Amino acid sequence: MADLPPGFGVLVTRPAGQAGTLQRLIEDSGGTAILTPLLDIEPVAKDAEGPRRLGRKENPNWLVFVSANAVRCAFDLLGVQWLEGCQAKIAAIGLATARALAEKGVEVDLKPKQQFNSEALLAEAEWAEVSGLKFLIVRGAGGRELLAEALRTRGAVVEYAEVYRRVPAVVDMPGLLARWRAGGIDVTTVTSGEALATLARLMAGADQALLLRTPMVVIGERLAKQARELGCAHVIAAEAGDLDIFDAVLRIGRALIKTHQPRG
Repeated sequence: MADLPPGFGVLVTRPAGQAGTLQRLIEDSGGTAILTPLLDIEPVAKDAEGPRRLGRKENPNWLVFVSANAVRCAFDLLGVQWLEGCQAKIAAIGLATARALAEKGVEVDLKPKQQFNSEALLAEAEWAEVSGLKFLIVRGAGGRELLAEALRTRGAVVEYAEVYRRVPAVVDMPGLLARWRAGGIDVTTVTSGEALATLARLMAGADQALLLRTPMVVIGERLAKQARELGCAHVIAAEAGDLDIFDAVLRIGRALIKTHQPRG
């Protein structure tokens, strides 16, 4: 039984190859998933500093993964067995990251219990006293500095292992805008600050009003704040998992059915 209005269009901006589950959830519920990757995820070279640092036998006290992409790229670069024998404790920034680690057979020692972001991870009691401990943060190039800065303030030694980079994807803007202007996009989904900035840049000018008035589902309150500061009128913060994002989309669709509001 369909849960979304007929023809309900959802703009899915996840990187290519990472949108399949969300697409199926939307289409199985009667909606239309409009796949428009805004960024591509590229692993760094195998001989880059990040993979080489991970491949060293000098184990840190904590190995911290800040995204599911960090998990996937680290294992793609170093192989399925690279964590065998590692004595470090494992931290994941959220549920999606923890699930990606579980799929690799890695048990997570620490993840936030409520909000899934750097602030929540830093609030965990186990990291209240970290003076002298060594942390290795696995991430993409150019990520947030908050986690490392806060840990260093507490006396920890922190290094990065950057295993991927985000690059702009090729977007068919004439086709996207034509669909949007025709009322074919009812909700946008955005999963990173870089993706939101890219979408805002692409929609600059007269068509920006389309972006600002269309309901938007984002990951986390920090990104929601960024979207609201941009001027987006209807923003819902969800967790990073596909089911969480879909649940937020579903709530918007059901609300439109209930109130008989015009779509688009």
